[in-house]
Parts: sequence; C-alpha cells; structure tokens
Amino acid sequence: MNCEDVTTGFRHARVLMFINEQMAKHSRGPEFYLENLTLSWEEVEEKLNVLLDGTEVPRDVQEACAWSSLALGVRFAFRQGQLQGRRVQWLHDFASLHRSAAHALALDLKKLTDQHEIERKEAAYQLLLAHTKLAEVQRERDLMRLKLLHARFATHMRVVRDYRGCQHQVQARMSTIIQPLNRNRP
Repeated sequence: MNCEDVTTGFRHARVLMFINEQMAKHSRGPEFYLENLTLSWEEVEEKLNVLLDGTEVPRDVQEACAWSSLALGVRFAFRQGQLQGRRVQWLHDFASLHRSAAHALALDLKKLTDQHEIERKEAAYQLLLAHTKLAEVQRERDLMRLKLLHARFATHMRVVRDYRGCQHQVQARMSTIIQPLNRNRP
C-alpha cells in the first residue's frame, strides 16, 4: 500500500507501514491485496476463508493474506464511508430542493388563493351591482305601469266627464228639435 494513497483508509503512516511489513512477510500477501482491490468485501472474505481452510497453505501465506484482507477491509470501509457521506449529502441537497420547491409551491398557492379571493369579491360586487340595477329597473317599470294605469284611468274619467257634460247639451238640443215636432203632431 502506498503511504500517500488516502483511499487506503488509514490515517497514520506508522500503522500503514506495520501492515505493509506484515503483508510483505510473504510474496503472496501483496499479490492477494492487489488481486482483490476491485472485489467486494464478501468476495475477499470468501477467498481468505478458502486460504485458511487449505491445509497445504503455509502459515506465513495465511498470515500475509490475512493482513492483506485487513487492509482491504479498512479500504472498503473507508470507501463505504465516503459513499455514505455522498449519499447523505445528496439526500440533504435533495431535501433542501424539496423544501425550496414546497416553499415555492406554497407561495404560488397563496398567490393563486389571493387572486381567486380578489376575483370572487369582484364577481360578488358585480353581482350586487347587477342586482341593484335590476331592482332599480323594476322600480322604474312599476312606476311606469302605475303612470300608465293612472293615465288610462284619467282618460276614462275625462271621457265619462265629457260624456256627462255633453249629455245635457245633447238632451237640450234634442228637446229643442223634438218639441217643435211634437207640437206639429195631431
């Protein structure tokens, strides 16, 4: 392992050097480390288990591979921590985005609600004006009907009054015409 490689997961160079020494006790130790860098921890552990079960594998090879497995385990844990940190950051950013979107939607909803309320009040006001104008027109209509009825009644009264006034004149004339005729009769 390289001491300058931060992805090893080790913070102290001394610890890293000790593990490198333990891995280097057999050539199979560094090989085991490099062969398994791209594998998952489960696959590495399975390979180590096969090595440890093998009775023909010398003890120093088992120990060197065990130290390599420890180094790989720390590396995997470090990578998992980084991935987890990125996931947490992503979730945090995503939650912030959701909060911002929710806030924007709440503002839009408030604006639409306010606009709807203004439109509702305007429509109610227009309806009230229309109702008031209708009532005024109905009053004018009723007044015109009353005037029309009054005018008709007044016309009938004038005709009747005129007729009564004329009736005496007609009777007087008729009597002046009829009286001479009545005298001439035998």
